[in-house]
Amino acid sequence: MTSSAKKQPTISKFFASVKQKRVSDIQTDVEMENTTRNSEKVCEVSVTTGVKRQTSQDSHNDVSPHQNKKKSRKDENGCVKSASPKIKNESHVKRSVVPWTMNRLQAFSADLENSQEEMECFAEEAELKPSKNSSPSKSINQASVKSKLGGFRSPSSKDTKANNSDQEEEEAGKNHPLKPLPGLKLTPLEQQVVALKKKYLDTILFVECGYKYRFFGHDAEIAAKELNIVAHLDHSFMTASIPTYRLHVHVRRLVANGYKVGVIKQTETAAIKAAGSNKNAPFVRELSALYTRSTLIGEDVNPSGSADDVSGGDEISESTTAMLLVLHEEKSPSGKEGAMIISVVAIQPSTGDIIYDTFEDSPTRTELWNRIDHIQPVEALVAQCTSDLTVQTISAATTKRDDRIRIEKISESKYDYAESLKRLCNLLEGEEDRVKHVSGLPPNVICCLGATLDYLAEFKLDRIIKMAGSVQPFSMKHHYMRLSGATLRNLEVLANGVNGDVKGSLFWALDKTLTRFGSRLLRRWIIQPLLNIKDITERQDMIEEIMTSDSAVFSTLRTVLYKLPDFERAITTIFHKKCSPHEFWIALNGLNRVHAELLKVSGNLHENVQAPALKHLLQEVLEGLSNIREYADNIDEASAKEGKKTTLFRDFSKFPEVLAKMESISEVEQELKGLKPEICKVLRLPAFNYTTVSGLEYLVEVKNAQLKAVPKNWNKINTTKACCRFRPPEVEKSFSKLQILREELQAVCHQ
Repeated sequence: MTSSAKKQPTISKFFASVKQKRVSDIQTDVEMENTTRNSEKVCEVSVTTGVKRQTSQDSHNDVSPHQNKKKSRKDENGCVKSASPKIKNESHVKRSVVPWTMNRLQAFSADLENSQEEMECFAEEAELKPSKNSSPSKSINQASVKSKLGGFRSPSSKDTKANNSDQEEEEAGKNHPLKPLPGLKLTPLEQQVVALKKKYLDTILFVECGYKYRFFGHDAEIAAKELNIVAHLDHSFMTASIPTYRLHVHVRRLVANGYKVGVIKQTETAAIKAAGSNKNAPFVRELSALYTRSTLIGEDVNPSGSADDVSGGDEISESTTAMLLVLHEEKSPSGKEGAMIISVVAIQPSTGDIIYDTFEDSPTRTELWNRIDHIQPVEALVAQCTSDLTVQTISAATTKRDDRIRIEKISESKYDYAESLKRLCNLLEGEEDRVKHVSGLPPNVICCLGATLDYLAEFKLDRIIKMAGSVQPFSMKHHYMRLSGATLRNLEVLANGVNGDVKGSLFWALDKTLTRFGSRLLRRWIIQPLLNIKDITERQDMIEEIMTSDSAVFSTLRTVLYKLPDFERAITTIFHKKCSPHEFWIALNGLNRVHAELLKVSGNLHENVQAPALKHLLQEVLEGLSNIREYADNIDEASAKEGKKTTLFRDFSKFPEVLAKMESISEVEQELKGLKPEICKVLRLPAFNYTTVSGLEYLVEVKNAQLKAVPKNWNKINTTKACCRFRPPEVEKSFSKLQILREELQAVCHQ
């Protein structure tokens, strides 16, 4: 090795004998060689786990004076700067670490437990300065070497990898409040984000900032890992961002990975903010929506509202029922060890289906397994005092295709019977029959329903029970055959036995339906076979007639069903006021098409349809959609596709607040028109019209030859080679008022 070669630490340094506790005597191979040669100059090598540092090269006497002069000349000219200062014996002096740098390195160390030790080690090394008669031996921090040795020991077993993965998921699910770097003052935006994060510690927050959504702190690290985007340090926090038009894509991806996601939006616009008292404050931001796997409803996750999207063609709910399972347990009166009385409520927020059950289960939790295999939930709510055996059963029963259930533990007080019953009665006020039905449910089921409503209120979905057709028991023994979970698995009814996928199962082989809601109905038929011979015969007659009849009614029906949107999901989204204008138009247009086509053949309905039950269903559809044409004709298709709520309806007579804002806008527009004669007089023009350029409205365009006639108090907006564009003070004032009214109209239409 030549004397000018760069000296690097070798592997022998890291695999030295730690057991003999001779770490302080460890030397690199190069150092040992230099020691034997009695070299006067020794290169000191520093290795730490937290900070990667560059090693310096020795200065040798074989450098010619000409080269030294040339180098010093460059230094004087500022072209080349020395990386580190020199002392008399030409050995490099280590720089001391600035406290600000130490704080940042300490805050963003990868290993939080060892970061303090590493920083102290780094500070000690930085304070050391070599003396003229420095010894060639190099003392190395024992903790640093141990951490390096640990890095070389990679886990080889699958169990270790699985445990590490579980630990990472558990760590990601913990609450992580934002912790700024010490010594730095938070910006107004960062203060706002910290306050929002304190309210929603268990949520990944998308914070709207202009044309993008930003993540802060630990959320940014998770987003960078899951979304394959870059996270970087920006002032006090790690941050990452996505464009606004990709919000629905990234929300779905995080939700699919089991995270709870919140969307923070700006609730005031630039014009309203400029006219308000908080001109210098940041935009007001509030939580707009929350999403989990079972509550993925809203225009943020389905902005286009296309037929495919409305039909549920998303990666999360395509192979599942997207059910939310709420569970409550108490000790069994039998006194058997591990036996429990378990009550469950399963609700599908996207369709409004509600199922309940109460049963006694053994320590093996076979009954709970059976319910989970039927329901196939994607999310579960349990009390904090729920037994570990029950929680493990829920988790293990739903681990398929790396599609693990999201389990959230809530306070036991959420299951209070009196509060739950009061909440249900208040929600169903005025519906005596339904109040009577709900009040007659088992007490523990009412507790589960109360906890369900309290949880869904956070997502603004607590009104779902008003929409539900009925709250049905899990199994009606006199109507349906009860299939155990083992039967469903062994016969591969809903999933194959190889990888748990739907493909290859009995349901996959039988599912020839044309719509999403038809597919869900078929699934219920398969897992709950009928017992009554009369009901079986009636269903068979209806299916046979639909498939084999040559009547114009059924040929029309088969044509209409093709590519229909998911009406169950769309109606639920509309009910919760979470649909986009395009999705609303697609659902309305689909219902109108069904009614129009069935109306054409309604005259032959009684003659051509033989099955009484089928005839009754078709008649109900015609009667229920009798006024759908009126609503469909009131929708402006172009505005719906563009998402413009201010012009969505042709007639706003049922929305007085919208009409009031529209009248105010018309008055201001008339004021602007009334200013035109005065402007013509000033510019000495017979007539002129306002100009709109690049979205800038109400501009007065003046040719360069006539600029002398323009008053000095006119505000110049832009200019070209041929003309200049201005806004007079009167126009500026009226136009500002017009902008505020337009944004207020937008806000009213979004309510």
